[in-house]
Amino acid sequence: MLIINMPDETSHSTDANSNSTEPAKSWEQRNPEIEREITIDEYQPTGTLTLTLLYFAIVVLMWIFMYFVEFAGNAPSIID
Repeated sequence: MLIINMPDETSHSTDANSNSTEPAKSWEQRNPEIEREITIDEYQPTGTLTLTLLYFAIVVLMWIFMYFVEFAGNAPSIID
């Protein structure tokens, strides 16, 4: 097994003026003008999938409820 230790993004900068008691700045704080773009492989829309499945479940439950209200034990209301 190959294990590679990569430096952390919050590692200390090499500034001569930096105080050792100050917390290290993150990469985003050091480079505010650079935006990180993610690729389609990194994008995982779990929240969107969850909301879609929740919406689908609500629609299915409503459809089942309306089926029993309209047809189970009663004649269709249009034919009455």
